Amino acid sequence: MKTRSNDNSSSIAMNDKIAQAFSAFILSAQAKIATAIAGRFNAYSARKQKLVLLSIMAITIAILLAGLFTNSYTIPAIHQSYKPATHIGMASDVNFSGRKDAQLKDSLTKK
Repeated sequence: MKTRSNDNSSSIAMNDKIAQAFSAFILSAQAKIATAIAGRFNAYSARKQKLVLLSIMAITIAILLAGLFTNSYTIPAIHQSYKPATHIGMASDVNFSGRKDAQLKDSLTKK
């Protein structure tokens, strides 16, 4: 039985209209920003344009090189006391010490 909450067939056209309006907004904003940047950049002399591009390239290269030599994420080490997770149906007192006389209990029963 289809209910109104899980019937998406009627909202496909509306979703397409929303996506189209949103993409048109994004494209117009990008065009405005690009026009503003191009107008400001083209106002510079040729020498100053080269200087701006070289400084942008130098900053980009410095950031990329700094990223190579810094550790932003380290993988945690597994310590010697690591024990695997106990799963349902597995004995709750697993003998990790090596002794054979350990009492194994089922986690669902109390015997």
